[in-house]
Amino acid sequence: MATLHITRQQYREFAELTKAAGMALNLSTYKRMGNCWGSYSPWGLLVCRDVTSSEPQWDERALITLSSTINADKLRAAGPSRPELDWSQLEDHELFPFIVWHEIGHRMDNFDHMGIMCMKDLDVRDECHKRVRVVNEVLADRFAWQKVRPGEPIPLSEKGQIAQEQIHEAIEYSNAHAPRLPGVVRPLSPCQYQDVPDYMLASHDRAAFVGPRVSPSLLHDRINYHRLYAERNGQTLY
Repeated sequence: MATLHITRQQYREFAELTKAAGMALNLSTYKRMGNCWGSYSPWGLLVCRDVTSSEPQWDERALITLSSTINADKLRAAGPSRPELDWSQLEDHELFPFIVWHEIGHRMDNFDHMGIMCMKDLDVRDECHKRVRVVNEVLADRFAWQKVRPGEPIPLSEKGQIAQEQIHEAIEYSNAHAPRLPGVVRPLSPCQYQDVPDYMLASHDRAAFVGPRVSPSLLHDRINYHRLYAERNGQTLY
């Protein structure tokens, strides 16, 4: 069973990619994420503007959360059941980049769930809702595939081979009726010490992914905060 572990260098490289798309990068675990390897949250979550400062300022920004490990066998086993693209065709070295780009794709090339909820034509709204989850997964997979295998044709999953006509219809309907997420984003700072999710300061091990220049006093304060918060709410940090 091949389990891949993200390195500190990979985290910093991936954080530059997500920041360019306007989102900070957080790490978690597959189990804590509800058996997911990646997730995109459009909601504003706490990020530190500069973690080298002992008196930092804070913002709320969208996040991508990435599992710190990937069970390659389990991920590939999900390939045939994906709506279009067969994940089993990905090589080990492509798995982390693919998941990162897939989550970026959910921000950069997807239809807007919230916008659909606000549609006045309820019949059209309901029809869009029937399609949007699968359509957004297909688009995010296509977006990621072109990043890791530019110019190569998409390898179709078993489900995707059967459902090409339905996928085409669903995308066409969504294009005709559903609002898309805005393609313009406000990039975050590419500096590894700026625009860092608060949760990356919840332990010394997590902060090490950010880099050695994290303020010791800031880190001490945030570790204590997260520890107390977890204790009061009967939670575990990891």
